[in-house]
Amino acid sequence: GLFDERFFMYPEDIDLTRRIHVLRPTVYCPAATVVHDHAAASARSLRMLAVHAVNMIRYFNKWGWVSDRARRQANSRLLDSISVRR
Repeated sequence: GLFDERFFMYPEDIDLTRRIHVLRPTVYCPAATVVHDHAAASARSLRMLAVHAVNMIRYFNKWGWVSDRARRQANSRLLDSISVRR
């Protein structure tokens, strides 16, 4: 029930992170490691590249293609909270 079932693979973790971020602040943990079992399958298989492309299209259809105001605002708040500005 946590993952958006429209995404089979690739952007599902990005989508989940975005939805969690609405409820809780983003936490940066440089010691954490995430290993994807598919190990860049879309770089080795045309079928998996097509799956990747279709799911990224679904992701951008959900969150926006060019202008993503919610992401821009979240990034701005996060950068302000850690005092990182250009």
